Amino acid sequence: MPDRNGETFGSLEDLMSYLNAIENTMEGEVSKIADSIDAVTDRISTTLRAALGESAWFPDFKPPPPPPPPFVARHVGYYEASTNWISRHRAVTAAVVCFLGTGAYMIWRQRRANRMKRRAKRAKNGQRTEVLVLAGPPSAPLTRSLSLDLERRGFVVYITVNSLWEERLIQAESKADIHPLHIDITSFLSSQPSSVSSTIRKFNDLLDPSYGPRYPLHLASFILLPQTPSTPQPGAIADLSADSWSDALTTHLLSPFTLLQAFLPLIQSHKSTMLFLTPTNATSLSPPQRGLENVVGGGMERFISTLRKENATSEGGSIVQFKLGAFDDGSDRDAMKMAVALRHDNGNMSSTPSSPVTEQRRMRGSPLRELHLEVFDAIVGKSRGVVYAGRGSRTYDYLGRTMPEGLVGWMLGLRTIKQKEKAQANADEGAPSSAGSPGWEPVEQVSEGESR
Repeated sequence: MPDRNGETFGSLEDLMSYLNAIENTMEGEVSKIADSIDAVTDRISTTLRAALGESAWFPDFKPPPPPPPPFVARHVGYYEASTNWISRHRAVTAAVVCFLGTGAYMIWRQRRANRMKRRAKRAKNGQRTEVLVLAGPPSAPLTRSLSLDLERRGFVVYITVNSLWEERLIQAESKADIHPLHIDITSFLSSQPSSVSSTIRKFNDLLDPSYGPRYPLHLASFILLPQTPSTPQPGAIADLSADSWSDALTTHLLSPFTLLQAFLPLIQSHKSTMLFLTPTNATSLSPPQRGLENVVGGGMERFISTLRKENATSEGGSIVQFKLGAFDDGSDRDAMKMAVALRHDNGNMSSTPSSPVTEQRRMRGSPLRELHLEVFDAIVGKSRGVVYAGRGSRTYDYLGRTMPEGLVGWMLGLRTIKQKEKAQANADEGAPSSAGSPGWEPVEQVSEGESR
């Protein structure tokens, strides 16, 4: 076989060696070419990298943020919404729960106490053994209401009387266990206590078990209902006569004190409970032009306080003072009448009259059942100290003890002489007084509303 020079290959081996030589030559050339291309590419990339790194006009490239996920509205139930709100407002939730829980417990306790049966103790044969002495005017609605309720609950009630008319008034009730107890307190005041002592002795004989074939009686409580003096028109202290002061102090302070003093040995021997039912609304604010009521109310407060301290050192029964507010019996509305009268005297009245129905709604008090239950609880020893009963009793007592006198006078509509002169001048000119307070009316209109 000839070669490229026209020579011939003598054998196959020569041909194979020749082809191997060509292959090796081509591999070397191709390697050189690839190395040259790599070197040129490296120089170009290095140059471009250096040029781009040193250039300031080329901005930094940041990829754009991913798009937000699509909003899908989800329905939230009442339970889940409530739990979420509670988890966010834990303090408010705790306060609301405490307030509602306390209120619910107090309401439940009050309803349970109202539904509880209250009956006096009796003997094994059903005979009544608990005796009460009710010292109060028999003609007063509160005395009559208390006596009927206590008799219905199983007590034997004795009401102190001073005259034959009052005795017949009690007998007219036709109750077998409500009896009059005639005590001539005037003889005791005139240094002749013989009749009162004999009455107390006879009453003690009734309680003695040796008096007839019956079980022994027990004096459970002595209930005193002191009445505050009611003046037809408010008057200053300078206008009150000596007879007015003497009658008020004798009737409303000296007589109750003397009566209690006469019963005190018997009360201490039986360890009876002493109850004082004092009106609070009309005297707690100590209004002006009501000197008799304020003096009698203050004297009764000091007497009860002194007696309680003396009783603490002896072995007598407990002393409970009831501070009474307004009730629905229509007889304890002195606070409203007092405020109306004071505003009328100071010229601080409205020219627009209210209807009698509106006045009755404003003067509505608590039901008497509330007082009946509290009195029974005090007799059996469940209540001690001071008990508030009736609408406004606690509020008036708190305001009278804590509020400044000037603020109390402003509430009662009291004004200075300059304010009165200014109001009178405005009234003469036909202009309405700026100090007028709508809703207050004269006493005559209030009395008409009560009578209707």
